[in-house]
Amino acid sequence: MKTWLTYLAAAAMGLAFELTFKDSTVFLSVMYVLSEVVLKIGIFIVFPLAFFTMASGTASLSRRRGHFSFVLLSTIFWAAVTSMVLSVLAVFIFRLFPAAFPVTSTTPESAGTAASVFSSLSSSTALKLDYADPLSVNSFVNFIKSSDCLLPVIAIALVFGYAIRPTSEVVRPAYITLNSISEVMFRLAKKLARFLWIAIFFIAGTWFDTMWADGTVFVSWRFTTLLCLAAVLMLFAVIPLIYALATGFRRNPYRQITRLLSAATAAFFSDNYLFSQSTLYTDCRVNLGIQKNVVSTALPIHSILTKGGTALVSTLCTCALVFSASGSMPTVLQTVTIAFACTLMSFISCIHAGYEVVVTVAFALNILNVSVQGAEYSILGLLPLINGLALLFDVMLAGLGTSFSACHLGADCHIKAKDTV
Repeated sequence: MKTWLTYLAAAAMGLAFELTFKDSTVFLSVMYVLSEVVLKIGIFIVFPLAFFTMASGTASLSRRRGHFSFVLLSTIFWAAVTSMVLSVLAVFIFRLFPAAFPVTSTTPESAGTAASVFSSLSSSTALKLDYADPLSVNSFVNFIKSSDCLLPVIAIALVFGYAIRPTSEVVRPAYITLNSISEVMFRLAKKLARFLWIAIFFIAGTWFDTMWADGTVFVSWRFTTLLCLAAVLMLFAVIPLIYALATGFRRNPYRQITRLLSAATAAFFSDNYLFSQSTLYTDCRVNLGIQKNVVSTALPIHSILTKGGTALVSTLCTCALVFSASGSMPTVLQTVTIAFACTLMSFISCIHAGYEVVVTVAFALNILNVSVQGAEYSILGLLPLINGLALLFDVMLAGLGTSFSACHLGADCHIKAKDTV
C-alpha cells in the first residue's frame, strides 16, 4: 500500500479515536505521552542521515566540474523565489478576502503564558544561531548539541565531504566506505518511512484534540476560510505553475506533488520539519526518482532555506493581526512591507522547529515596529493548524526544489516500482 495512503488512513484513525474517547482522561494522557515518544523516534535518525548522506553527496558531486555549485545555487535560487512569490501572493489573497485574526483563542490560557513563550523564543534565537555556527565551539560538540536544527550538521558535512573527495587512490577507500554508509542511511530512512504511520496515528490524535479543545477554528470561519482558500490556490495553481516554469514543463507537477504527500502529511500533523525528513528523503529518491548524490546535497539545504510555506502563512497571519488590532484594512504599502519582512524572517525560522510561524510573525512585527496590542499571542492557540500548514508547503517545496535541480542536471534514475513508498 502506498505510504501516503497509510499516513492519511492513520490520521483518520487518530481522529476517530479522539472523537470516541475524547472524554477519557486516561486515553488522552496516554495519547499525548506516546505522541511525544514516537515524535522523538521519528527525529532520531535525521541527524546521522543528513550528515552521512550530505558528506557523501558533496564528495560525489565535487568530482564533476560545476555540479556541486549548480546544486547549491539552484537551491538558493529556488528558496528565494518561492518564498518571495508565495508571500507576495498571500498579500493579494488577503486584500481580496480580508479577515481579522481570531484573538479569542483559549490556548494558552493567559496572555502572560503566551508572553513568556514569545520572550523565550526571542531570547534563545541568538543562542541558537551561536550553536548553529560551526566556528563558535568545537564542531563535534556542536554536532551533538544540534537537537532541533540541521544547520550545524550541514556545515560540518560540507567540510567533511569536500575533504573526502576521491582525488587520489589513498582517499578512494574512505570515499567508498562513506558512500556505503550513506546507502545504509537511505535504507534505514525507507524502513522508517514505511512504519511511520504508527507515529502519525498518535500524533494526529493529539493534533485533533488540541484543535478541538481550542475551538477557535470552529467559530472564526472567515479566517479559516482565508487559510483554506490560500492553501487550495497554492497547491493546485501557484506551486504547480512555478515548478512547471522552472523545469521547462518537462515534469508533471501534479504527479510530483502527489508523490510528496506522505512527507507533507507527516510535517502537517507533527508540526516539525525534522520529523518528516526520513519520509522526504525516501519520497525524493524513490517516488521522484532523483539520484542519491543530488538528494543528499540539495535536500538538507532546502530544509533550512526553503520556507515558502512559512512566509505564506506568516504573511497572512501578520496582515490579519494588523487588521484585527487596528480595525481597518492595512494599506497596500503596509501589506507589501509585511510580505518582505515575513520572507526575510522565514529564513531563520528553522532554528525554532515547531514555532516557525510564531518566530516569523513576531520578528516581522518587531522589524516593522508595529504593535498589535498583544493579539499575536493568539497565534499559539491555532499553532497546530497554521504551523502545520506552513510546514506542509515547506516540505513540498523542498522536494520540488530538489527535483528542479535534478531536472536541469539530468540526475534522474530509474525506479522499478514508483509510488510504492
